[in-house]
Amino acid sequence: MSWHRSYRERVLGPDYDFAARHLRHHFLDALTAHVAVVARLPHEGADDAAGRVRLLARALVELHDVASPPHEQEVPDLYFAIQGELRRRVGDAVELLRVGLSRNDLDMTVYKMRARELLLETGTAVHALRRAVNLQAATHLETVLIAQTHHQPGQPTTVAHYLGAVGDMLARDSERLTHAYARLNRSPLGAAALAGSSHDIDRELSAALLGFDAPVANTYDAVASADWQFDVVAASQCLALDASRLVCDLLAWASYGWYRLGDGLVQGSSIMPQKRNPVALEHARTRFSRVLGAAGMVVYSSHNIPFADLNDFGPDVQGALQMQHLQLAGGLDLLTACLEDGAFDADKLATAAAATDTTATELADVLVRDTGMSFPAAHEVVGRLVTDMQRRGRQFTSLTPDDIVAAGGPRMPVGAVTAAVDPASFVARRRGLGMPAAPVMAEQLAAQRERIEAEAAALEEERERLDAVRAALRAVPA
Repeated sequence: MSWHRSYRERVLGPDYDFAARHLRHHFLDALTAHVAVVARLPHEGADDAAGRVRLLARALVELHDVASPPHEQEVPDLYFAIQGELRRRVGDAVELLRVGLSRNDLDMTVYKMRARELLLETGTAVHALRRAVNLQAATHLETVLIAQTHHQPGQPTTVAHYLGAVGDMLARDSERLTHAYARLNRSPLGAAALAGSSHDIDRELSAALLGFDAPVANTYDAVASADWQFDVVAASQCLALDASRLVCDLLAWASYGWYRLGDGLVQGSSIMPQKRNPVALEHARTRFSRVLGAAGMVVYSSHNIPFADLNDFGPDVQGALQMQHLQLAGGLDLLTACLEDGAFDADKLATAAAATDTTATELADVLVRDTGMSFPAAHEVVGRLVTDMQRRGRQFTSLTPDDIVAAGGPRMPVGAVTAAVDPASFVARRRGLGMPAAPVMAEQLAAQRERIEAEAAALEEERERLDAVRAALRAVPA
């Protein structure tokens, strides 16, 4: 058939090139599994059906070592190109491939197989990032960091406490990826166009051969649903959003000199000799933004369309899924490098902390505990102290008992006042569950490390399982 130039150049050619580059081996594996199912069907009236099946299976395996031919005008897609290659090798035996098979169920199976690969790669990248976050946190159990609320200095905490929170957030992102993987790992193969086949197609067998947990239960659902794609893009989108918030803070801290990237992650200025521009973080940020854009391409392609097998969420969004994955992988790799080859300046952070009035809450709490004041009364006294110290140009951490008396508060021992306004003491006193005191955080970070390694081991086990599945499919039949 002679396709119109527009259709060939805008649709068939690009789709073929994408499939040949990213999906060919998955097509061959899926077809191999289907042939194994067809081999179990009765072939009445067919001469040497078993021999033809073996011939076809062997040819499919051998095609893994052969590059896809360039797109030809009369070939609509990679599936038909593979059929053409097989026909040249095995003749009429290729016709067994068409028994109980449609491009509908084949394509959706291949797309899911590709998505599994992408999720496993992303999972591995997240584990690397989580390790880097955890290591930085463990290095700074006692490094005071002034945390902000509403873009204003809030309270002292530690770098470890901040990064521990980031680590927990990223752990939930790992969970989302795992859940998305579990939901998509159901095989559409054997659903044919949508209603299945009157041939006795063993869908459980093809699912097992391809490493799926089970077939999609409803054959219409197998070819018409796209929610598994939304799972993938949503999990990736959430991960990108979470990672971008860490990038935002690292960029801010780099501008203050609190965080310094390694020389291989910064660029100088063509005119300003002093500049160390944190470009790796900037590039990570833009890649995470593109993840969100690619997610929108997938979602909007599936908005207000019928519940049926359609190109909208089939071949037309595979490029968007690939684009999202590439941008996410790039952002995660850059951010991990920035954490592995970057350092917090504890001295500058301590100096910055001492220049704030962020221990005001602790002073109010001490007034309540040590003098019996009500918290509203203590809050009022400390509020006056903050205003007075700012007016006089004095640091809040230089408070004396006389200052408290002058603001209407009771006289307190010098040591009690000094400890109350010291940022490091503020942190050390917070020893409850999830709080920033060093012993608490050390225990939490150790638990994080155990979880990371356990999840990484489970992911590697799944990767090895799929490798074994592929190896079995690609073994040359006897």
